[in-house]
Amino acid sequence: MKFQRTMGFWRMILVPRILFFLVLGTGLAPSEPSGAASFSLGERREQAARKGMVYQSKEEILEGARKEAKVVVAPGHDELTIPALIQAFQKKYPFIKDVSWHNVQGSAAEQRQLLEMKAGRANVDAFSPHQAYYNEYRKFNPFKKYDLEAMVGDGQIKIPPEMIDDSGVVAWLGSSMGIVLYNSRIVPPDRIPTGWESCLDPQWKGKIYVDTKPLDLARLTPKWGPEKVLDFAKRLKENGPIWGRGQTAGITRLIAGEFPLMCPAYFHSPQRMLKKDPKLPIKMVIPDPLPVGLNEPGAVYVNAKSPHAGLLWLEFLASKEGQDVVESIELGRGSVLVEGTAAYKLARGTNTSLCGPGCFDQTDRLMERIAVEAWGFPKLGYTPK
Repeated sequence: MKFQRTMGFWRMILVPRILFFLVLGTGLAPSEPSGAASFSLGERREQAARKGMVYQSKEEILEGARKEAKVVVAPGHDELTIPALIQAFQKKYPFIKDVSWHNVQGSAAEQRQLLEMKAGRANVDAFSPHQAYYNEYRKFNPFKKYDLEAMVGDGQIKIPPEMIDDSGVVAWLGSSMGIVLYNSRIVPPDRIPTGWESCLDPQWKGKIYVDTKPLDLARLTPKWGPEKVLDFAKRLKENGPIWGRGQTAGITRLIAGEFPLMCPAYFHSPQRMLKKDPKLPIKMVIPDPLPVGLNEPGAVYVNAKSPHAGLLWLEFLASKEGQDVVESIELGRGSVLVEGTAAYKLARGTNTSLCGPGCFDQTDRLMERIAVEAWGFPKLGYTPK
């Protein structure tokens, strides 16, 4: 049975906690705290200290945040989303009167944040260690070592435990999904694509836009394995794709009718355009399997001046309230682990390839292999003229 194959695969390969949400059909809602009352607060502190970590109660976090009364954040969200998140956050915690934020987007800004943290002089309390440089961050660990797993398990903070990666101090607060897009004015009803095999169909030879950053192809690895992903990428190249770089640029050209298909595309990328103009000729197909990647990592900075407020900020981003704000502006960017998000709804009942812990730290390497071995490019990021 499909259920049994999926269950066995995830048990062996990925994170069992995430598996139960994705395939048991009981929902992707956050786990309830275990309420592990067998340990006193003092014992929890000692256990955390032995791991070089910090354990705090909810009362201590709130008290600390009240004294701090301010926080500096650098989330990975769009600059239109961050002010709305701050407004909702301050409504929940009115005693945090001063919330400053940085929008760290683009390679130059991301590298600057990385270097400032490496030097120990970043001015931030809670931040997103951008996924492209996540392995670099892990080398020097600029993270406040809160024992998130124990604190979540005891109900001191409310973050879905499946969001916390193997570092124990970073929570992955969002997700993205890969789909197939087509122009409904060009593609007749009897030729609508059905999934991944449609991208290899000779009828679309030379007519499919392919982003040269193959992130969603790499996210198929948990279900397909790397060799099948590489084979698919080779066959995709044989179908004469129109190479390009950038999702927004590709979708804009798709709407203009320059090509009929885009394979794959991020689910969230066309949503804002469709929100402004629902009549745009963009239709999507949910492929089987559906690649889903955890993203938007968040952590408290090791040298944070307001670490308690920073922790409350992370908790808020992981909450239903915070996720609703994100989805209201960036539909599709919410977490697959939070009930009600677009990712949650699409993943239920879908054959999903979830790229979480043990996968996302390998995607750069696999994307490089796709670009060089399957597509014959000199390096990842190269776009043929």
